[in-house]
Amino acid sequence: MLSNDDMQRLKRLVNLAPLMTMEQRQALLALVRKLKAAEGSGSWLPQSAIQKMTDAVPDELMRDIVEDRKRGMTPGWLPQLKSEPVHRGSGWQSPPKVEDRSRQFAQFDAMVAHMAGGPNEPVK
Repeated sequence: MLSNDDMQRLKRLVNLAPLMTMEQRQALLALVRKLKAAEGSGSWLPQSAIQKMTDAVPDELMRDIVEDRKRGMTPGWLPQLKSEPVHRGSGWQSPPKVEDRSRQFAQFDAMVAHMAGGPNEPVK
């Protein structure tokens, strides 16, 4: 596994790839392919730790757990849901209504008429 410094160096090299010669790009591509192959084949855990974990849990138990997950079984202590599907608009809140803004327009017209005069008055 690469350290943080190695990852930063690799990132800088990848960012500089457009400025590299073709031979340098080929070498960088080969390096990236080797790193991906090493990362995919190995694990960050040592093989001895993986072996101890697989020895701790029997294969039959793991097989049963996987089968239960595939069937979608729920534990018996969970209550079964017996609710109907929720219909939109069936809640306690009513849907929003369009606001009548005619009073606001009339009030604004009155303010403009007071400050600047009405349509038939000479400008103050």
